[in-house]
Amino acid sequence: MTHEYLRAAETYNLSYIDLKHMARQSLEHSFLPGASLWADFGYERTAGACANDHAANSTESASCQQFLNQSEKARVQWKLEQNFVAFEKKF
Repeated sequence: MTHEYLRAAETYNLSYIDLKHMARQSLEHSFLPGASLWADFGYERTAGACANDHAANSTESASCQQFLNQSEKARVQWKLEQNFVAFEKKF
């Protein structure tokens, strides 16, 4: 997958933001079961249960954790956001 993102960035002159959006889109439209983490298609607002939580924090609220436990899609999306935070801290 990494090679494909690199190829896309080099071939189509995509920015990091473009690639980040593509990664989010791939999960949003995946066949993973459960509700989405996102409340909007701009990926700016998380769903109600996680609206006050941020992936940069070490723990989630009880309501967010319950939501993540019930939705595989949201759980994978949350993990992606945590990975973005960890990666971006390096720069």
